[in-house]
Amino acid sequence: MKNGSNPTIRDVAIRARVSLTTVSYVLSGRHGGTTRISQATQDRVLAVAAELGYVANQAARGMRLGRTDRIAIAISDLEWPPDRALAAAAASILPRHGYQAVLILGHAWRQFMLSGGADGIIVGLIPPHITEDATVTELAKRGIAQVVISADMQPAGFDVLVPGVADPASSAAGAESISEMAVGMLVDRLAGKAPAEGVRVPAPRRLTLRGSSLDAYRETQPGVGAFTRIERT
Repeated sequence: MKNGSNPTIRDVAIRARVSLTTVSYVLSGRHGGTTRISQATQDRVLAVAAELGYVANQAARGMRLGRTDRIAIAISDLEWPPDRALAAAAASILPRHGYQAVLILGHAWRQFMLSGGADGIIVGLIPPHITEDATVTELAKRGIAQVVISADMQPAGFDVLVPGVADPASSAAGAESISEMAVGMLVDRLAGKAPAEGVRVPAPRRLTLRGSSLDAYRETQPGVGAFTRIERT
């Protein structure tokens, strides 16, 4: 990849040491058929795409339709099972609704979204005990669809998914994981099925992100662990 140029699907394939077909298959979120790709390979492709800041070139379509058809997934570290589960759920579910997931590690999501980089965002890295976020507030004023995973924030033009609530009955019926709940909530908001003022949905303690407790994850102090950041200008 040349300095200053946008990464391509070929760059992702080279860095991940896989074929172009494999990268395309993983990033499209397709499943089934005769193609079988190991979970380790899928995780590696997703991690490389996030590290390089790969975004499919859909500028022409966005100009024509007045939207980007992209959804940003703001996470901290793909080595964390909760973040990896959220990325996987987004890559699997969003294409069924005509959207592509864009993974953004660290806090580069703020500039990306404020510059109109995506039609909506799932914010999975709000630190514990934060009750307000200036970027989330500004995006809500602009009418950008948002789902924030937080135990302390209140909805205000965006939706909040609250992890670790004691009452299992408060969960959406049939939800399989918090990651899938978050993606489903954003899809509903994009489709105009959520109240304008936003909703606050509790997820029970028994719901985990594919075997990794979100309660323990959310209580980890900010700054713990290695973060890979994608800087965007």
